[in-house]
Amino acid sequence: MPTNPLELWTWKYCKEAVKSLPGRLGFPARDRLDLIGFELDLNNGSIRDTLIGEPVDMAQRTGRKASNTIFYVLSAYSESQEKKPTGILISSKQFRGVQFTGRDTLGERYRLIKSFKEPAKLETAAKVLGGSKVDFPYGDVAVSLNILPFIPFTIVLTVDDGEFPADARLFYDETVENYLDSEQTYFLTNLTVSRLIRSEGEP
Repeated sequence: MPTNPLELWTWKYCKEAVKSLPGRLGFPARDRLDLIGFELDLNNGSIRDTLIGEPVDMAQRTGRKASNTIFYVLSAYSESQEKKPTGILISSKQFRGVQFTGRDTLGERYRLIKSFKEPAKLETAAKVLGGSKVDFPYGDVAVSLNILPFIPFTIVLTVDDGEFPADARLFYDETVENYLDSEQTYFLTNLTVSRLIRSEGEP
């Protein structure tokens, strides 16, 4: 068994866990899994980028990173027990053990601020990935999408109005830790932000 994540989190080593997901944990009973604009074929482990209608290119670093992340989080998700979202939101700073992982979402928040200077564009990008605009007590726009069937992810964006700087806040349903640990959630968040940016036509 390899110890390098680039070799470990692949179809070869994760297929049994991933193939157990259809009909469970919110996934429909069929021979593919859909998540954040990717389509995973459970017959052969190939991944298609539905945003561009092409297979994920494993020869490129971004393709390998996306593939590793998908197999990493799906393997963990497959081992959990169903627990429906409660609607109570938490930030990554509230995750158990986060102080030991060294992971935070500052980089992802900055990327969102830089890429979505217009609130309407974030709303459009979220819709492409199956999300929608939601009401929130503050911010110029808030969107929510399921990054996995039972893991809602909420982004609250505030644009620069000359008085206060732009900001982006990221929230998860409190049940997220039932499915993924803080590191797994971080990698899935990173990939989701990349997908939102990609859905707006940026590389």
